[in-house]
Amino acid sequence: MSSPDPAPQAIQRNEPLREAVYARIVDSILSGHYPPGSSITEAALSRALQVSRTPIREALLRLESEGVLSSALARGFTVRALDRREVTELYPILGALEGLALRTAHAPDAAAMDTLHRTLDELAGCDDAVRRWRLDTVWHGVLVAASRNQHLVSLTTQLRVNLSRYELTFMREVRSRDAVNQQHREILAAVVARDFTHAAEMVEEHWRESMELVLTWLTQE
Repeated sequence: MSSPDPAPQAIQRNEPLREAVYARIVDSILSGHYPPGSSITEAALSRALQVSRTPIREALLRLESEGVLSSALARGFTVRALDRREVTELYPILGALEGLALRTAHAPDAAAMDTLHRTLDELAGCDDAVRRWRLDTVWHGVLVAASRNQHLVSLTTQLRVNLSRYELTFMREVRSRDAVNQQHREILAAVVARDFTHAAEMVEEHWRESMELVLTWLTQE
């Protein structure tokens, strides 16, 4: 396993404070600096980001509400440990939401189609787990955005952040993603053909298979 990225970088003066603090903490979790089960302290983040504790606590509470962190009185915040039950609960929800997005989708415009094709090309040659997760998130995000439903976009984004704990840990240990790449190509082919019902069925199956892979991996671990 590659070593985690360094601690989060200080916030710049021209960045929107609350969103920048939230994004830095999320990036630190994604990079492996704060793996599942690790503690996150407001004091350490305040020093690293060079901001007061107020926006940090707001961001940590937001991540707790999104299911990424847990907290205990006088013990601060902890990145939630990996749990089989959570996998079986969240993956089907994500699959159902993305399926709904595709069933109600409008044909993506030329820019969106270019992003879908280009991102798949990048995924095919990407071995870095964090980079791969980000590309995968962009790709699925473009599909969901075709629904033009901001609530679906918001809900799926939140679920992806939560599930990143599983996907990134899994991707760091299991390198072969050929089957997933093929699923992406088949989904995209259905979108190109404007067969959104078939694309929806395939994306639901894609997340079911992803769930099974993660569950099998968790059992072995």
